[in-house]
Amino acid sequence: MLHAMSISRCFFPVLTLALLVLNGCGASQLDRADVEGEVTLDGKALVLGDITFEPTDPAVQSDNIRIVDGKFSGQVIPGEKLVRIRGFEIVTPDVPADSPEAGVSFNKQFLPEKFNVESDLTATIPSEGLLKFDLTN
Repeated sequence: MLHAMSISRCFFPVLTLALLVLNGCGASQLDRADVEGEVTLDGKALVLGDITFEPTDPAVQSDNIRIVDGKFSGQVIPGEKLVRIRGFEIVTPDVPADSPEAGVSFNKQFLPEKFNVESDLTATIPSEGLLKFDLTN
């Protein structure tokens, strides 16, 4: 019985400390801010795409939001972000009807690399109001 009491005396303080540490680790990084905005290409709404908010701190994850009819909304971890935008067009390959690929369509990315791979677009999250990205080819 004495052995069981000494184990419980050690176990509960260690368990409490572990829970406090685990609960506190990274909690502020997981808080997210609501974000909404618009993306245009040459003055017209980007019909289909996605927008990625990439943090300057590599230890923090990126957030990706779908763009539909030029609009996006979602939640993003706050901070300074590099913004990468991809635009898609739906493509259906011209293949024979008996081909396994017949009727299959896919999204083809068509925006220049200056808006995604080589982007220098930035945003601060949370933002004051609507985020707007007016892209020019």
